[in-house]
Amino acid sequence: MPKKNKMHLIKRIIGKSIGYVPKQSVPQPQSLNQAVNFEKQCIFIAVPKTGTTSVRSQLRQKGIPLIRNPHLNIMQVRDSLYVFFLKQALGQNKSFPSESVPSDADLRAQAEEVFCDFFKFSAVRNPWARAVSLYSRSEGVGLNDKLSFEEFCRNHLYASDTCRQPTLHQNQLDWLCDENGQCIMDYVYKLENFDEAIKEIADRTNGRLKLARKDANHNPLSLSRSYRELYTEETRKAIAKRFEKDIDYFKYEF
Repeated sequence: MPKKNKMHLIKRIIGKSIGYVPKQSVPQPQSLNQAVNFEKQCIFIAVPKTGTTSVRSQLRQKGIPLIRNPHLNIMQVRDSLYVFFLKQALGQNKSFPSESVPSDADLRAQAEEVFCDFFKFSAVRNPWARAVSLYSRSEGVGLNDKLSFEEFCRNHLYASDTCRQPTLHQNQLDWLCDENGQCIMDYVYKLENFDEAIKEIADRTNGRLKLARKDANHNPLSLSRSYRELYTEETRKAIAKRFEKDIDYFKYEF
């Protein structure tokens, strides 16, 4: 038996013989996800490649996240709120009889209240610039040294292609809609207008949510700032057709 394991066994035997109870580890605080900030009462839906890293860094609460994926859609956040409150309630009873334990109906009502009351906002980005950013990203799949931009445009089918945690969402709008296809966000800003959005968000939350501009995840190799130079007429039309829904809904132009 390794020396370390022997010492651990000896301590356990001695502890039992003298009635010693080992010190319990202090439970770590939990957060739901980077999308939800209970203190500032907001839900931020982080569509990949829309400048969300800096916003998430300002909203991130201390604690171990229940769900580590920072790019949940609005329906996933809605459903995970119930799971979060359920997990908090389980195993916490210290009363007899157990009258203080919340019922399932209580937990569902709590989740619904938070979802309805919290300020729900998100960012979107010009689909042509965003496609270039997905292609040239340094993290995730990393395709720009494996195929040309023209090849990428021909095979770019989903809005989170090349991401570490991709989904089958075909448009940015898909992150923001309910099961009926209706956008249920309180506010959606364009990344290109982030400075104006900072003021609007502060006004809409009565100063509760004050964001700052921070280039937290800038890729020096990114070509998205001069994205138009990469496109041919064929690739421009390919992206326009693929992401027509976003282009029409958010009124984007090449």
